[in-house]
Amino acid sequence: MTRTAVTFDRIAAVVAGLALVALGAALVVWTTGSVPNLPRRVAISGLHSATGTGWWPFALAGAGVLLVVVALRWLFAHTPAAKVKDLPLRRDDAGSITVDLGEVATAAAEALKQNLDVESASGKAVIDRGTRTVDLTVTTTATPRSDRLIPTIDAVCAQIAGVLSDPSVATRTTIHTGKRERRRVR
Repeated sequence: MTRTAVTFDRIAAVVAGLALVALGAALVVWTTGSVPNLPRRVAISGLHSATGTGWWPFALAGAGVLLVVVALRWLFAHTPAAKVKDLPLRRDDAGSITVDLGEVATAAAEALKQNLDVESASGKAVIDRGTRTVDLTVTTTATPRSDRLIPTIDAVCAQIAGVLSDPSVATRTTIHTGKRERRRVR
């Protein structure tokens, strides 16, 4: 997505979410009768008879609560993702050294691509449940040899841990097995 599309999406999400919250809250307030001079009945022909029944205030309040819940879910779903900040490796009077975890993840993926069983690999830095995580995704051949693949993944993860020397950074690797080659039948 472009920045313009992301900005438009976030603005539209906030406007729609706030409108749903306001509508839901208005429905709940209307059923309480606490605001004077509000009509108690709806002038729409199909709903006119329903507004006089005993279940109408409960249905309206339930719809209002449901709208508020949906709106809040909508707003939370469109909040920006937490960004992984640079990891400080050393600070002293001379200055500081930081490392970009996204570049570490990209370099780790490139290292994994050197394995014969790996068709593709990608890496990204994410915050997973409050922990900075180097997330690697590996796609293997149809029949990978685990005696070659697993030690390579372990070695790359150990290199990440050794270089960063920060126990607050985790690594996670997801392995996808490639599709089987189609056999030609003659």
